[in-house]
Amino acid sequence: MNHIKILKRALNITVNYRVLWIFGILLALTSGGGGGNGGGSSRSGNGSSGSGGFPGFNGQNPFGAITPAITGTIIAISIGLVCLILALIVISTLVRYVSETAVIRMVDQNENSGEQLSFRQGWHLGWSRAAWKMFLMDLLVSLIFVAVLLALLLVAAAPLLALLAKNMPALQIVGGVISAGLLLLVVFAAIVVGLAVELVMLFARRVVVLEDLGVRASLQRAYSIVRQRLGDIILMGVMMFGVGLAWALVTIPVILAVVVAGAVIGGLPALLAGSITSLLAQGNLPWIVAAIIGTPIFLLVVLIPTSLLGGWQKIYASSAWTLAYREVLALEKTKDSAESSPAAAA
Repeated sequence: MNHIKILKRALNITVNYRVLWIFGILLALTSGGGGGNGGGSSRSGNGSSGSGGFPGFNGQNPFGAITPAITGTIIAISIGLVCLILALIVISTLVRYVSETAVIRMVDQNENSGEQLSFRQGWHLGWSRAAWKMFLMDLLVSLIFVAVLLALLLVAAAPLLALLAKNMPALQIVGGVISAGLLLLVVFAAIVVGLAVELVMLFARRVVVLEDLGVRASLQRAYSIVRQRLGDIILMGVMMFGVGLAWALVTIPVILAVVVAGAVIGGLPALLAGSITSLLAQGNLPWIVAAIIGTPIFLLVVLIPTSLLGGWQKIYASSAWTLAYREVLALEKTKDSAESSPAAAA
């Protein structure tokens, strides 16, 4: 396997196939990332109705009694938020797997014909049974991995748990030492097995998309590929890890600069809005207005470039592994041809 050629070709695809950037951004937004929560401080004081606090606040509930109507409203809002979160999870999952399927197929088709598809054509390629099967495969493997890991952790903790009920400190210490050793062993094994499973899954996703096999058949086929080309695939994984590390080192200063720029660009109008509001109202209202004005601007300034950077990384990694999969298939065909030629000649 020509690893350097694969990495260079993946870079060429990432730079020149710009429609893939959109799918990369969608993958960056849906397959990883987190959010932050901002906190605010509140002030309270003890005094008469002329103070800066709530009128008549003397240790009683300043909001009055919570009526059934208010309780019903709170419950309704809570249910609505839960439904909204669930809907966002479903939409995010759908977009992720459709986008991942589209990227794999678009890169493969580009290698076959040199054609660059539009976003609409790419989405049509992604919107398929293959995306659903990829989701089921990821879900199945994740559930099995987590179940086995929890079972092994429980077994590792068994010596300590069995001795905790006994009033024998010496034996409890011994059990704790044994459990600690077993837990370390389980964690190490989980890391190794997790890396191996991820290598298999990288090829299983491409098998299910490009060979249109079922979940079980795709896993078996991917395992066979990895087992036959283990050295090449491990080297590919190490090189991709190095590329990812180099990319992180390069982009961390950029992301920090973007965050600072977002704080400045969002902070200035927020400060202005808060100052103007403070002339008309007191308390926490100026801070609330400032947050309402500044937070969307900050998020917009930060999310656009960071999502683009994350999208490039997703497209490069997906393209590299798709090219590696294609090269493995090419090597298989070459080997089969070389084995069949002497037999045909005989």
